[in-house]
Amino acid sequence: MLKKIFYKYLRSLLIFSILVVAVYVILQGFAAELVSPNTPYLIIVFLLITTIIHYIIVKTDVARWEYKPNPDLDKETQTKELLQIERRFITQYMLVTTVKLLSFLAMLGLYAYFNGGDMVRFSLNFLVLYVLYSLFELVYIRKPLKR
Repeated sequence: MLKKIFYKYLRSLLIFSILVVAVYVILQGFAAELVSPNTPYLIIVFLLITTIIHYIIVKTDVARWEYKPNPDLDKETQTKELLQIERRFITQYMLVTTVKLLSFLAMLGLYAYFNGGDMVRFSLNFLVLYVLYSLFELVYIRKPLKR
């Protein structure tokens, strides 16, 4: 189940990234002053990080999707088991999100240190990509919750 879910996500993420690259190419032609020359590298970084993070989250979340109540246990014990699985998912999600955010802040800091002249364009491009990829990730995480 994990592979099927992950490959479906990966296919959608690649299509989304191709659309982002297309928008980048269009902006490069019409409004080059708004686009940092390092934006293609940013797109690759966001693609890779989003893929890794989603794999970790889905790996944790599979236990929630595959949970089947044990008829031999009472209702209270089943609820405790399910709550334990939910807590593990929430903890993992928060940890991964925190690490992602701190990594991105470190990347921005390093870029500012080494390439201060392009920092405004780079930061704006970074912010737009961060919002786009975060929204994409949230949409996919919420899909199983709607079931």
